[in-house]
Amino acid sequence: MDHVAQMATSAQSDAPSKTGALNGGYMDLIPLEELEAELPVVDDAQQYLGDLLSRVVQAIYAELLEHSET
Repeated sequence: MDHVAQMATSAQSDAPSKTGALNGGYMDLIPLEELEAELPVVDDAQQYLGDLLSRVVQAIYAELLEHSET
């Protein structure tokens, strides 16, 4: 194996995994589910789908009533 091929093989084996965490130069593989569980739950300014759908239907109904009167 030539020098360039050895460097490429070495670089691929040293590449970090998408689901791993680099800890002091050593790769500790942590399952993705565990990493996601550590994320905080953020529901700031989110609306429920039912509320949104209700408002959209009310707006459409109001527009239809307005068009039927004209």
